Amino acid sequence: MTSTSGIILQGETEKRLLKALRQGRQEALSQLYDAYAPVLMGVISRIVPDKELAESVLQETFVAVWSRINLYDAAKSSFLLWGLTIARSMALDMLATSRAAANSEKPAPAGSEDPEEGKLQHLNARQNIPCQLAPQEQLLLELLYLKGCNCTEAAATLGMTEARLKTSIKQVFLHLKAERSA
Repeated sequence: MTSTSGIILQGETEKRLLKALRQGRQEALSQLYDAYAPVLMGVISRIVPDKELAESVLQETFVAVWSRINLYDAAKSSFLLWGLTIARSMALDMLATSRAAANSEKPAPAGSEDPEEGKLQHLNARQNIPCQLAPQEQLLLELLYLKGCNCTEAAATLGMTEARLKTSIKQVFLHLKAERSA
């Protein structure tokens, strides 16, 4: 499978590079970067619109891949999905951090003299960064992206077919996209 700005590795090539990465060979990380950076950057840049911050998240993602490679389990997910999960998590963290920094630079609203009240408002605002999802949608995303379940495992947990799960995933992303542009 080829993309316009990178090559998605498959099969033995990917397995060979992952084995080399586990052995601490940096050239393997470089080859994985060349193959997967464009895809990861696509996800990161949708979450973090600032190009410099997005590039920083991409670098941090590959540092995390390097340091956590022994945690990767090919039986649970593809390497690309694992990398996307790391990239997404780091991008969301960067977004929250940059928003928190922007909020801390704003002057306190008139009449708000209690710093604890300001912290509470900031915490509540941070919790509302993701849009409002139905409980089933939240569980679906949690299973796939936080717990690392594959589609078969998630479908079994939710008591649905894989086809229905994939349709639900598409609906969740359409829902997220609609709320983000609103």
